[in-house]
Amino acid sequence: MSFAENFKKARKEAGLTQKQVADALGLNRSTVTYYETGVSMPNTRNLGKIRDLLNISIEDLLK
Repeated sequence: MSFAENFKKARKEAGLTQKQVADALGLNRSTVTYYETGVSMPNTRNLGKIRDLLNISIEDLLK
């Protein structure tokens, strides 16, 4: 699986919408959409925020 797939799966398992994730991370919802569709990847800072928010390891996000 890709980061995009892992991120989307973890978000859904956490019961969060794209908007809720975007608000919690201080991002636009469209940025979360780009992450989930593989258009872009988060920078290191946002990757850490995603890890903390979704309670998932960076290794699991990137595998």
